[in-house]
Parts: sequence; C-alpha cells; structure tokens
Amino acid sequence: MNHAMQIAQQAYDHRLPFEDDEAEDVAADAWLFDQAETLVRGSDVVFQRRFRAPQGVQYSEFATAVQAHLNQRQIDGADDEDRFAQLVIDATAGAPCKTTAALLLGESTHTHGKLYEIAEGLLKPLVDDALIAMAEDDDL
Repeated sequence: MNHAMQIAQQAYDHRLPFEDDEAEDVAADAWLFDQAETLVRGSDVVFQRRFRAPQGVQYSEFATAVQAHLNQRQIDGADDEDRFAQLVIDATAGAPCKTTAALLLGESTHTHGKLYEIAEGLLKPLVDDALIAMAEDDDL
C-alpha cells in the first residue's frame, strides 16, 4: 500500500497543469468569461508571468474598443432610430436605458451580449499567458 501511495504521489507531483485539451479549453473559457466580466464591470485585467512584465487589458482600452464598435455602427447606418441620442437622453434623465444600449450595440452570438463579446475579443490573445501565469502562481 505504501508503494502505491508513493507512485500516486509521484504521478501527482509531476503532472502537467493540463492533461488534455478539453481541460485546457474549460480553463481558458472560464478565464475569458471571468476577465470579460471584470472589464464590463469597470476594472482592469492584469496578470504577470514569472520574470516578465505585467500583461492585461485596461478598462480604458475596453472603453475605446466599445466606442470604436459604436462609431462603426454609426458609420454603417445601423443606428437608424437615433438610439445613441436616446441613450444619452435617457441616461441624463435617469431613465432606464439598458434596452436602448443593447439595441445600439447590436446583436451578438455571445450569451451575455455584445459587451462581453468585445471584452473577450480583447482578452483572447492573452489566454495562454494568463493560464501559464496561474499555473506558475499555483507552484509558489
């Protein structure tokens, strides 16, 4: 029994952070969603790998990407009902404006809407390094 425990412990100690692609995909999806929510809620996403400079996406970069998306929709004529103006009017008056904002942002295939889609687009190039940073932190 003791020998079996030693073998099991050695296998556990020497395992890789992800033993199959599915586990890595689940971890990547979870990280993407969590960090997209961080951006949508107004905070920066920052992480650091060992001996490397910090990486991430600042909230201001996210806001710039959302503004660029909205500007492009204006240029494309997608705001045919003056929703941008209505959004500003509603927000200034303190009226509910979530529906107007969603219509202005446009349709999305993301289950949580266009803001999360934009946020995940900014974060996707960082997933691999973020997962490595998490594994490095777990080793400490």
